[in-house]
Amino acid sequence: MKVAVRYFSRSGNTKKLAEAIAKAAGVEAKDCGVPLSDPVDVLFLGASVYGGAPDKQLSDFIAALDPQSVKCAALFGSSAIAKKPDQGTEKLLAQKNIPVSERRFFCRGSFLFLHRGRPNAEDLKQAADFAAGFEKK
Repeated sequence: MKVAVRYFSRSGNTKKLAEAIAKAAGVEAKDCGVPLSDPVDVLFLGASVYGGAPDKQLSDFIAALDPQSVKCAALFGSSAIAKKPDQGTEKLLAQKNIPVSERRFFCRGSFLFLHRGRPNAEDLKQAADFAAGFEKK
């Protein structure tokens, strides 16, 4: 199975998750400023919520995706406050007719004084297990 990992991270929280997922999947995590160069079976796509919506850089990445090159997107990310941080990302992918897996991974991310130390070692292990679960399917 061919996979890719892309993410957008301002604070570094989602980058940590992306690196754990990429390591488990045997690929390199890349910022969403790097376009996909080859078709993939699973695109692990990570972000957080900034001002209630996906960041423009992530939105631009999704807008540039070729729907024929992504069989499925698997969403992950972190958030200090939002309970469903993936809704905006899922909507953008739906507009591109890119299927989104029901399996997702989200955890708390530290922001100012909230959730200090998150994502922690257990969060990173769970992120890696999330990625490994796709290999077993």
